[in-house]
Amino acid sequence: MNNNVEMREVSVNVPETATKQIKARYRHGKPVYTLSSNWLVLFGFNEDTRVVEESLGPGKGFIVRVANDSDTKTKKVYTRTYKSRQANPLNPPARRIERQIEVSRQELINESLGEGCENAHITFTNGCLYFRPVTTEQRSLLQNLSKDDQISTLVAMTGGVDAAVLEQGGFRVDAIVEYRPNEKRDKSDYTEMTALSALVNSKPRVLCNEDIYKLDVKRLAEAIGDSPISVLHASLQCDDYSTLKTNKQKADSVVDLSSTLDMFIPTLNILDELRIPVLMIENVPGFMSSPINDVLVLQLRRRGYHVHQQIFDAREFGGNTSRKRLYLVASTLDAPFAFPTPEASDLNVWRDIIEPNLAEIMSHDLTDTKVMQDAIRMERARVIRKDKPFSPTLTKSQGQSTKDQVVVEHEGRYYKLPLSLQMKLNELPESFDLNWAPLDKAEQIVGQSISCALHHRIAQSVREHILNFANSLRSTFTSQASFAF
Repeated sequence: MNNNVEMREVSVNVPETATKQIKARYRHGKPVYTLSSNWLVLFGFNEDTRVVEESLGPGKGFIVRVANDSDTKTKKVYTRTYKSRQANPLNPPARRIERQIEVSRQELINESLGEGCENAHITFTNGCLYFRPVTTEQRSLLQNLSKDDQISTLVAMTGGVDAAVLEQGGFRVDAIVEYRPNEKRDKSDYTEMTALSALVNSKPRVLCNEDIYKLDVKRLAEAIGDSPISVLHASLQCDDYSTLKTNKQKADSVVDLSSTLDMFIPTLNILDELRIPVLMIENVPGFMSSPINDVLVLQLRRRGYHVHQQIFDAREFGGNTSRKRLYLVASTLDAPFAFPTPEASDLNVWRDIIEPNLAEIMSHDLTDTKVMQDAIRMERARVIRKDKPFSPTLTKSQGQSTKDQVVVEHEGRYYKLPLSLQMKLNELPESFDLNWAPLDKAEQIVGQSISCALHHRIAQSVREHILNFANSLRSTFTSQASFAF
């Protein structure tokens, strides 16, 4: 019997990085991670190579690296021999042998991957292997995205605008938590108003029209069911961080329990109960410099989230107003995240929005009203003028005829902005429908909404981060490789 095997040269393009996912096997009821892979030889893990195991921190994974001369606690790369298959085409003279690394130290596994973690995501680099935990929610994320690439999202505290923007940008709004507390000036019950806006302009499977402070998160989880949520989008109420609310008003709101300083706590409760891997928050810039932000970031980090924060100016991202917003993105996913970068703009609000609609605008003259005269006298008037390329920021009180409303000045007269133009200033989708709502409530929804252009750019960065992670889970090798046998 001729046991000679013809060997041909194998040509392999060695990448800088490769990835793989493995499942723990159990020995005497305890998890063991055994990596038996052709890729080991490509990244410097040869037979009898000495290696060191080191934790990256609680819940962050561990590394197996090639040992150096100063290392004392080392182990070696073993080989695995197969009798019936050609296991190692990358080494033809020993093609029945495959290199193998086994990690069985329970203290390292439990601390670094977490007890109960059954899957590890491995990144191969030259001389170093990164083992990171793949949690149940991360595997669910992959399974969800493999179906339709629509990223499942729960949107909390929304007037509907952000939900509509997300749906147009590749997110599926599965659930909405929205409740508008009645205000002192309300003559009717408007607690369903903003939730109705969300239903008119997006397609959630679950609507929770309940005060987030009284929300039973377990019941919310039951309503959502087994369908995993990949992103929690939360617009924390910004009044208590805004310069438009006086210090006395902020102090009074703490006394009468109308303050929303602690709204991050029920938000974290939702995050914990539904085990959502990505959190996206937008707020006013003042939130970032507040102690509340420090506590929120600390709590997210304790939960294993990587936190990214930045303040953005809408004008640098296709926006029409000087609206500045803080965005926070926190993620447990092992994939890079980067906020979008500013881009050049030919912004001219007067040319593009005001001048084409000047006739309509001039039918709403406010010049001689007491509110307008007081705003001018107190230098509180917030004015769109022909010589300014952008608009001041709309606010929630835009529809209440306050001194802080945004107005148009033309030839010495001051005019109110029609609702349709308020929507254009915040770049709302043309399909966004507020025709059913009382005018002052519609203006409130628009005034407190987002810059849709900026929001879309941030959301696309979040989407890219999630899809990159999903792709890394699907892939076992990220480079082109050619084998010639």
